[in-house]
Amino acid sequence: MKKRQVNFELLRILCMYMIVVGHCLFHGRVTAKLGFGTTNYFLSYLIQAFSIVHVNCFVMLSGYFSIDKEFKAQRVLRLWRQVFFYSLVIFLCYHFYGATTGADWVKALLPISARNYWFASVYMGFVLLLPFAGMLVVRLTKKQYQYLLFILTIFFSVNHMIFRVDTYGIFSGRELSWFCYLALLAGYIKLHTRQDKKYFLYGLCVYITSSLMALASVYLSVKMHQEDIGYFLNYNSPLALISTCALFLCVKNMPWRESKLDAVILKVASAAFGVYLLHDNYLIRYLVWDFFHASKVARTHFAVIYAVAIAVVVYLVCTALELLRQLVFSKLKMLYQDTLLYRKEQALCESLDRVIAGK
Repeated sequence: MKKRQVNFELLRILCMYMIVVGHCLFHGRVTAKLGFGTTNYFLSYLIQAFSIVHVNCFVMLSGYFSIDKEFKAQRVLRLWRQVFFYSLVIFLCYHFYGATTGADWVKALLPISARNYWFASVYMGFVLLLPFAGMLVVRLTKKQYQYLLFILTIFFSVNHMIFRVDTYGIFSGRELSWFCYLALLAGYIKLHTRQDKKYFLYGLCVYITSSLMALASVYLSVKMHQEDIGYFLNYNSPLALISTCALFLCVKNMPWRESKLDAVILKVASAAFGVYLLHDNYLIRYLVWDFFHASKVARTHFAVIYAVAIAVVVYLVCTALELLRQLVFSKLKMLYQDTLLYRKEQALCESLDRVIAGK
């Protein structure tokens, strides 16, 4: 495995941890109970300002590694199984200890269509469209590619910042079209930027600067009594986009020496998506943080520090559970491979692969 791939897997872990911290602050009702304009209030937004890259970078990682690779339907099926497993298991556990409705049954059985997890639903569509984005980028000249990205940036980010309307179907950066744009952006970085150590420092400096500017926008909004205090924390805001590109380039060019930690990083990174599916299911997302009394600590001086710490605990527990699931599934797969259903599934996936490949 290439060194920079380990760098990117470290970024995957960081992004998922940022997501967990953000969920603690919001779903744990920490930020909502902090005194408006207090030190802890701005500390919570400091974390969020530096974390606005998490979803963007997570999507770009998929785009970076897949944009010029052959489509494999098995990967999509594996993703669906993971989402379905957690959706159903969490529902069944909750069903025995809490009240559920018929709608909850439908959501548990159709998690992607029912948007149990907004990210998983959009991400599934993104993964299915990704091979077509790859077909496009390999045919574009560098200048054509730059023009495409420039136009899409104006449509999806700059225009929205100026007029605050979803003229082009983009509102907060949680849309399928935004994910596809990020994949194209990652593809450009992969195909048309060279490896240079100086971009590590440049990227880091720009990331820090743009993140602090996002925090400053929150401060100014509070001082000016603006209602939309967190606009630049949207994933598609220009500052979020600049921060994302800067951090991505920083990690791509990060000097890295092989070590025994590489295997650990890769193993933990493989569980990142499972961490999201485990802790952010709509049935338990508030229960997770209530278990740690996150909202009750919000009025104390160490509220934000506590949120950061319990996010570590939740991340580690979810990682352990996801790695256990992977182990169990790998054992079951050996038995499943001997079944007729598996052979039918393989034939269907291979047929779809040939269709996408144009064979």
